[in-house]
Amino acid sequence: MKDTKKKTNVITSQQWYTDFGRFVQLKGLLPRSQEVYLNWMRQLDRHYPRRPTPELRPEEVLDFLYHLQVDRKLKSSTLNQAVCALRNFYRDHLGHDWDIWKKIRIRREEPLPHVLSREEVATLLGTFRQGRFRAVFTTIYHCGLRLGEATHIAPRDIDGKRLVIRIRGKGGKPREVPITPALYERLRGFWAAHRNPAWLFPGLGRTWKSSQMTKAEALGACPNPMSNASVQAAMKVAIAESGLRRTHEKICTHTLRHSYATHLLDAGASVRQVSAYLGHSSLKQTMVYLHLTEISEAKARQALHTLPGLTTPASSATRRR
Repeated sequence: MKDTKKKTNVITSQQWYTDFGRFVQLKGLLPRSQEVYLNWMRQLDRHYPRRPTPELRPEEVLDFLYHLQVDRKLKSSTLNQAVCALRNFYRDHLGHDWDIWKKIRIRREEPLPHVLSREEVATLLGTFRQGRFRAVFTTIYHCGLRLGEATHIAPRDIDGKRLVIRIRGKGGKPREVPITPALYERLRGFWAAHRNPAWLFPGLGRTWKSSQMTKAEALGACPNPMSNASVQAAMKVAIAESGLRRTHEKICTHTLRHSYATHLLDAGASVRQVSAYLGHSSLKQTMVYLHLTEISEAKARQALHTLPGLTTPASSATRRR
């Protein structure tokens, strides 16, 4: 264990590693992505202990990727991370325009998202006993939010006149999501009960039970938003009590976001609009939900009858010829 730690320190102290760390930071990558890229460079360096990493040849880099795929049997998604990290280092950072990047083709497995029916969503939301959890999960579903997006909504983010919520999305990308008057009134009533100035869904704090404050007072005074751990724990309890686990094995908080997208498309919303609501960077991410809609072939055939151009009687068309 000591040898591994010592070797890791040697790698991270090398100038090329420091320079690449600054490079990915300046590219504006998220901290998690930066760490993933640097981790792959550490693994590559350990794979060739007697060769300086910046001086590796294209075939040596390919051999490392082959080792990850064949010997370590990594999944396509993980292997793709390694390719992106190595390509950023050798092509973008060092300027080596090798042909190997054009040859590598990794097919990623994209499993279909798991969704619930409208009736199952209603059952799940009705299972939450505490109002604060029912409020946050209702918002996640009705707005198609990620967990972190929902817990970090501030009271000022809700525009009652325009009926939208301003969301700080993945990577800090802002967007607006529409809400119904019914949801607006529910959220307004929920916030009025605690009046926390910073958060729509505040936490309770670890010491609220011993503080002699009521739950509403504790929510109003807490400086932090509701924790992801508490939300996930509430979801696990609700899944068990709702009985949905018997028919759905992969329910989680994100299932509500998937269900939102599928239900909107099923109701006739455009892919482009749903993509904007979800905060996707491309339509390709949203297109996967089209495979999950309940629009049947019978509905599609019925729509054919509404297409223009066939209103002229056949007899008159024959006379014109």
